Formats: sequence, structure tokens, C-alpha cells
Amino acid sequence: MKYSVIIPAFQCADSIENTVKSVLDSGLKDFEIIIVDDGSKDGTEDICDRLEKKHSQVTCIHKENGGVSSARNRGIDAAQGEYILFIDSDDTLDTNGLTNAAKLIEKHKPDMLIFGLSFDFYKNNSLYRRDEFAFKEECLLHPSQWSAVFHELFSINALSPVWNKFYKSEIIKNNYLVFQKDVFIMEDFLFVTDYLRHTDNIYLLPEIIYRYRQPDDETRIYTRLNRINDLNAYLTPFYNSMENLEIALKEKYDLDFHEGEKVLFNLYRMILSQKASCSGIAGLKKLSETLNTGKWADYDSDDILIRDLKAGKFCAILVRYKKIHLRHKIAVSVKKTKLFQALFEN
Repeated sequence: MKYSVIIPAFQCADSIENTVKSVLDSGLKDFEIIIVDDGSKDGTEDICDRLEKKHSQVTCIHKENGGVSSARNRGIDAAQGEYILFIDSDDTLDTNGLTNAAKLIEKHKPDMLIFGLSFDFYKNNSLYRRDEFAFKEECLLHPSQWSAVFHELFSINALSPVWNKFYKSEIIKNNYLVFQKDVFIMEDFLFVTDYLRHTDNIYLLPEIIYRYRQPDDETRIYTRLNRINDLNAYLTPFYNSMENLEIALKEKYDLDFHEGEKVLFNLYRMILSQKASCSGIAGLKKLSETLNTGKWADYDSDDILIRDLKAGKFCAILVRYKKIHLRHKIAVSVKKTKLFQALFEN
């Protein structure tokens, strides 16, 4: 079998059928779809069983709830394909979108193929904004080449998601690569950096194929952010993975890898900003202590949040984020109006 498409599914009764249909219509040949029902209780489990009976390509695995990482790991265990593709249960692939990608895989047999994606924003089931990301050109890159543009690839979301890529199953399984269950923000990127350590090449395809549905409800990300008590400790696996990637590039290809440090700082700054945006004075003080005692305490940066945290300007940070939240609420309210929807559709 050529391809295994793994779909972790939890409480997604409204979307899983559409996601599976998009895979069936994506242009892949000789493939299986593995749905891992992660303990759903909303009817998702019944829909998955029905899809399994209806489509010969679909296999459904039921397990106790353990999170998206454990579901993906269970899918990897069951996968029989030469290449693995992950897709989330509320996202879609374009019709025939993978036809060209599959041809390129047959021709070049890359260790990884990365294609373009979009972040789709919905309100009341109406698409009001679409942000598209893809590398500027189609190319097969060897480590000396992709390591030189590593930061650029990260900045266009080519590296951080797990689901805009084909992976060689043998690389994942032979090197015992798994999603870490105790990493719940940017766990995709950690898996990707672990995987890259074992690759000899990657293929970049600028076609926009994957449609990520941006959640309406932001409470889930806030809940996960609140689980991070010590940001330095939380990011340690990322630091270790990047160090291992740097060592591998040096040992295998005699390459000096400088882009990783910049990416790690951007990752730190992103999660730091997200935590600050939902913190009060006490939380900001803790972030300040974390910043001043951690890896990036002396890192040269003109970032306004980092500057204010180091200076203890917590009230200024709170005011700034209140203004940001207010602007966001106003923007969402405007985008929900019929006039805006009409303008967007035109």
C-alpha cells in the first residue's frame, strides 16, 4: 500500500464525514484511511463505524480518550502505507489536490513532501477570511539547502503543522518517532524536527492543498496555555530536539546549523505572548521571572513584550492586551454582519 491517511477524531460528529470525503476525493490511489476515535461520546463513534462499512478504504479504531497525540500514535502503529499523511477531523483537502503531489512522490521518492495550506476563518459556518501559505517555488532540497531556509520555512507555517506533509513510514517506525503526550502546544513542530533529523531531502510543493478550519472558540487554547506552569521547562523538549537536529546535520553532512536558534526564539516569543495575553498581574510577574532566569534572558531582542516583562511594566502590558482583545471583538462583530458577508462573497 502506498499511502496511509491518519485522522484523529474526537467529538467531531459535525465534520468527520466531510473530512473523510475530502480524502476520498483528493486524487490519491492505493491508500487507506485510518480514523482513530479518541473516546468520542457525541455520535462520532457511530459515524466512523458507518464510514468504515461504506468505504473499503476506511478503517476505524476506537480507543479511550487520551488526546490527539495518543490518537496519532495509535494510527501510526496501524499504518501499512509507504507514506503517511495526517489530517485533522474538521479540516479538508482540495478535490484532486493530491494528484500532482502523488506523481512527484512516485518520481522523486522524497523523505518528506511539504505542500501549501490555508487557515480558514468561519463565523456561523460562513468563511470570512482565508490566509494562504506556501513556499515560493517547487524544488527538491537537500539538507544544506533546507537548513539554510529553515527560519523562512517556519515563518510561512511550512514546518509547524504536522498535516501539510507526506512522511515516509519507515523513517517514523524505524526511528521510533512518536508524538509526545505531555506536549500539547506546538506538538506538531516537535514531531517534525525529530523527523527531519533522519531525512536526506525534502520536496517543497507550492500548491495550496490543505484547508485548516480555524476554531471559533478560543477557550481551548487558553485552557492549554494555563497548563504550562513553567515555560522554560515546557520548551525543553524543543530545545533538545533542535540540538539533536544540529548534531545530526553536523555529523552526517558537516553542516553548521544556525537557523534553529532563531526559530526556537520565535517559538518562545509566540507562546510567551499567548500566555501574557490571558494573564493577570500575578501571571505576568511569573512570566517575567521565567524570562529573566531562562535561556533567553540575555538574547538580543527589541520585542516590546519582552522589554516590558524585563522592566516589570505589567500594567502597560495589561492595557495593551485589553486594547488588542477589544479590537478583536469589534472585528469579529463586524465580520458577523450580513453586509460584511456579502462583501466577502463578492
